[in-house]
Amino acid sequence: MRFCPGCLVLVLLAAPLLAGGREGAVLDYRLSVQLAAQPAATETGFRLVTTPALVTRNKEQRPRMGAWRIEPVAVRGVAPTPAQLMRALGLCYFSGPGERTVPLAQVMTIGGRRCRLWQVQTPPGLGAYVYLAEVAPGVLALAYLSATLPGGDPRSVELHLTGLTLGARVAPVEEGTALLRTLQRWAVRPTGGPDPEETETVP
Repeated sequence: MRFCPGCLVLVLLAAPLLAGGREGAVLDYRLSVQLAAQPAATETGFRLVTTPALVTRNKEQRPRMGAWRIEPVAVRGVAPTPAQLMRALGLCYFSGPGERTVPLAQVMTIGGRRCRLWQVQTPPGLGAYVYLAEVAPGVLALAYLSATLPGGDPRSVELHLTGLTLGARVAPVEEGTALLRTLQRWAVRPTGGPDPEETETVP
């Protein structure tokens, strides 16, 4: 059998994703966003891959948290644009409980795993509902987000966690609370216009 050099390239490119999936977590999301210039929402998908904290033998070195990255996933033939991927990353949560997270009695099954639900207390006046799933002890991930934001971009956002695979060393990531900063920006942006800090590549 002849070896194809192109196959080696694909294997090398896929190696970080596979390693992240084995040790960290892989979360599949369905994303729906409507902008002011769009007559209807656009639905697409993405995959969030987390890596565990760096292990070091240096006892004096401060421990580093893990990281995350985002991968495009087509939905009904529609793949996300780079701008949509950057927007989606600002909507993710993969961290421990915080002051604005409240445990609920409900549970949901994701990827065959029963997860307790938590609710995010959104800023006053913001028309958004946000729920997190406790995917591992002390680790919460965004499970559902729905926001209606009249007068600016985006006009509406909906995000669903549809699949989950956990590795042996799943842990919170360094930028894991990006969603909370996005919610705060949405709450203070001027009525009738986009967030003053917003560009086409951020939520």
